[in-house]
Amino acid sequence: MATTSVELTFDKLLAAVRKLPNPQKARLWYMLNTEFSRDEIQGRAIEAVEAIRAANEGVTEDEVMADATAAVQEVRAERRARSR
Repeated sequence: MATTSVELTFDKLLAAVRKLPNPQKARLWYMLNTEFSRDEIQGRAIEAVEAIRAANEGVTEDEVMADATAAVQEVRAERRARSR
């Protein structure tokens, strides 16, 4: 049996799923829901948040927001400069 490999972006995958008939979407949802339990996903999210907090111990929310705002402003300035 021959095999074929296709590179598929997440957006293309979503577009393909949206075109599926509802019974096939339900089947896909069921498969994903049973394969990745809610507890597992929630546990991973909690671990990620705890890791972020540990890595940034001593940094205030105001400092984080200031860094995020500065980064957004920098990206917007770069985009404006490119569009001129």
